[in-house]
Amino acid sequence: MRIYISADLEGVAGVISPAQLYSGPAYEEACARMTLEVAAAVRGAQNAGAADIVINDAHESMTNLRLEMLPAGVRVITGKPKPLGMMCAIDGSWDMAFFIGYHSRQGSSGILSHSYSARLIEQIFLNGVEVGELAFNAALAGYFGVPVALVTGDEDLAKEASAQLVGTRFISVKRALSRQAADTMLPSEAQKAIEAAAFTVVKDWQKGSGEVQTWCPESPYRLLVEFHSPVMADMVAFMPEVQRKRANQVELVREDLPDLFRAFQAMLVLAGAMA
Repeated sequence: MRIYISADLEGVAGVISPAQLYSGPAYEEACARMTLEVAAAVRGAQNAGAADIVINDAHESMTNLRLEMLPAGVRVITGKPKPLGMMCAIDGSWDMAFFIGYHSRQGSSGILSHSYSARLIEQIFLNGVEVGELAFNAALAGYFGVPVALVTGDEDLAKEASAQLVGTRFISVKRALSRQAADTMLPSEAQKAIEAAAFTVVKDWQKGSGEVQTWCPESPYRLLVEFHSPVMADMVAFMPEVQRKRANQVELVREDLPDLFRAFQAMLVLAGAMA
């Protein structure tokens, strides 16, 4: 059995501050917690019989996982830039995906909520459905026929997930009190819950009793991105086939979802030049 894991940081137990996201002692502690939550998911899956697991480091620099803290027998995708970013190496060969440490989209009341870039993005719509990182990445998995079987993060993300992901097991490790304050599980307890959930979803899949479904809109894929500033949209509008919709909105339509996502990655680079 093959499992694909995409690992982010903002949705990890005890992570609530921007100081924990980039550099310094608080960041180092947060990276250790992130790694331990991923390790818990790996142990649960391995104990249930999963033999092939890859972990894609999906936060910011994408060099956050402390590799020496992970269980043996896994492979890690680290660093950037890389094709499809947070979903690098996703394809139809995986039986299921886990999203560990994810967060809710920009505009939600969740902990450290944003959509790919807090500096750039106001809203993202895929075929008319508002999406954040969870739903857009789940659509990429779904495009290849891979269901997202396990998601971990905060309670706001759980509500967001319920809109598109059917049958997905969700572990809520904290509840937002504000964007930078939470009622959180202890890291050790969060890790135990994640390990147990990973074990269960793999066993359910093996028994054919799981009800998890893929999610992906139908082609053609229409991406509408609203940036914080019109000058960001000015830059992105130079891209071929991109249509300007409003001062700070652009739209792009493609038949192939991975191709659309790669174009979205280019949008972020261009918009970031004006941030």
